[in-house]
Amino acid sequence: MLLIILGGLMVLAGVILVSSGRRFADEPAPIRQTPSRARPEVVRRSAPTREVTMREPTSGKPGDFAQARIGQTIIYQHPERGGLTGNILGTIKYVELWQRRKAPNEPWVPTGNVFTAHWLGDTLLYQWKEGVWLLDSYDQLTDAEIKSTFLPHAQRFGQSDETEAVSFAYPPASWTITDIGKFKVDRAEGQGLRLSAEALGRFIHSRGNTGNEGRALVVEDYLDGAGGQDTAWMGWKITWDDILSIK
Repeated sequence: MLLIILGGLMVLAGVILVSSGRRFADEPAPIRQTPSRARPEVVRRSAPTREVTMREPTSGKPGDFAQARIGQTIIYQHPERGGLTGNILGTIKYVELWQRRKAPNEPWVPTGNVFTAHWLGDTLLYQWKEGVWLLDSYDQLTDAEIKSTFLPHAQRFGQSDETEAVSFAYPPASWTITDIGKFKVDRAEGQGLRLSAEALGRFIHSRGNTGNEGRALVVEDYLDGAGGQDTAWMGWKITWDDILSIK
C-alpha cells in the first residue's frame, strides 16, 4: 500500500513539473535593458546682443529724429535764440555699451540701444536715452586735459555706483555729473564730423549748477586715438517738444 501511495505522489510531481515548464516556456523572456544614460540638460541661453539687433526709437518725435536723413530740415526751439532752422549735414549713430559686471577684464558689450545725433553745421542735436541736447559750442580737448579736468570726477562718480552728486568746474560754469559710460560709433555719414565709424569712446554727461540751470556739458573721450576728436560740447538740455518739425 505504501508503495502505491509513493508511486502516485511521484506521478503527481512529474505532472506539476511538466506543466510548470510549459508555463515558463510560454512566457516571453525578459528584455535586457541597458541602463539609460541621462541626457545632458539643454540650457537655452539668450544669444549675445549683436549690432544687427540694435534698437532705435520708432515712434513719435524720437522715431522721426532717428529716421531723419542727410538733407532734411529740422526746425527747433533754442532756449535763448528762439525758433531756428537747420539742414542735416551729417548723422551719427551711437551704440551704447555696458559691462555685465564691473571688473577691469569684463568686456564691454552692446546694450541693444542706438542713439542718434544730427550735425546742422553749427549745432549738434544729440539724443541719448530719453534726453535730447542742443549743443552749439565746443572745445577740442587733449588727453592731458581729460585726465586732469574730467577723469578724476568721473572715476569718483563711478565708484559711488553713479549715486554721488559729483560737481566740478569747467569754464564758464560749475557742473554736476549725471551719467557716464562707453559707446561705439556705428555709423558716421555726411560732412563736418570729427569722428568715423567704429570709433570707441567714453562719455560724461553733466548739467549746469546754480546760475547755469538748463545748460548741459557732454564730454566725448575717444580711446587711443580710435577715430575721433576728444571734445567738450556745451549747450542746453531741451525736450522733444523743442523739436518743432522734421521734413
